[in-house]
Amino acid sequence: MSTEPRSLPERDYLDMGVSLCRVQAARHPRTRYRVCYRLRMYNAGRASLRLLGRKWTLRDTAGNTRIIEADRVFNQQPVLKPGDAFSYGGSAVFEAPPCGMEVRFFGMDQGNRPFISPPLVFPSRCFPPRRR
Repeated sequence: MSTEPRSLPERDYLDMGVSLCRVQAARHPRTRYRVCYRLRMYNAGRASLRLLGRKWTLRDTAGNTRIIEADRVFNQQPVLKPGDAFSYGGSAVFEAPPCGMEVRFFGMDQGNRPFISPPLVFPSRCFPPRRR
């Protein structure tokens, strides 16, 4: 019996993109940064998919990295048939100015095979330039 952790096979079923991204600074009681976003996904494959959850990697300019895994996608487990699209909006809060975000989606294809998507890396335009 193997004791090595098994990882999900990466499958490029989804065309994904960021259609909105902005950073808001809130100063009460201390400065925090909220990144608001809207994501879109399109099933470009030949199989139906059920999205079961997501995995976020969030980085800030202080050198912190947070990994957040969660069941569901915007409180849903959407089924995307070939050609279907799904979009949702949300936000992430940072203690220091954000400098990187990426998300991966995991789920099952119509053959009940698990998969994880390649990462959707947020473009640099989403984050304020670093001050020197």
